[in-house]
Amino acid sequence: MSSNSFSLIGHVALVTGGTRGIGLESVRALARAGANVAVVARTAETTKEVASAVEREFEVEALPVVADLGHDDEIPGIVSAVVDRFGRIDVLVNNAGAAPPFGPLIDVSARAFDKIMAVNVRAPLSLTRAAVAAGLGSGGGSVINIVSAAGLKAEPYMGLYSAAKAAMISATRTLARELGPAGIRVNAVAPGVIRTDFSAALVGNE
Repeated sequence: MSSNSFSLIGHVALVTGGTRGIGLESVRALARAGANVAVVARTAETTKEVASAVEREFEVEALPVVADLGHDDEIPGIVSAVVDRFGRIDVLVNNAGAAPPFGPLIDVSARAFDKIMAVNVRAPLSLTRAAVAAGLGSGGGSVINIVSAAGLKAEPYMGLYSAAKAAMISATRTLARELGPAGIRVNAVAPGVIRTDFSAALVGNE
């Protein structure tokens, strides 16, 4: 549990895609600061393992929530599970994302378009809406959208992914203005290529 000046003791954080890469490190950082955390991912076994490991290491409560963010009807259940367990949500980290199909934008299939937009745009917006409706932070919460530097510039052969991340950057700015008066901060973090399982196809064997 945290003993430093940056303390989240008594707060509750929900992190999507929380079992690996940036999501896992976000879970660990929040738990290190004392927050109880909800770890959301698709694989039941891995999600439970991460939650158990976080509880042991940081002496906080960690709730595994198994869900597929590509299915919009699963969003309300995620928020309900967290509120039922902890009674509140203070921090929402929208990290989960679908890997981009590589190739010319003009060749993107309707199926690939729907998948990328569903997971990378619709899901974080739907989850934010549900969390706010559930009283996110009781007027003092925080939403953190993990986007990408690819959303800030044109990336050949990654056009659909770049477009999705650009959409979330724009949505973040809009939500910040709309939710700010209610005391809810909305920010985006746009990392470049980080060596994770998600980016393995980009970094190769370097």
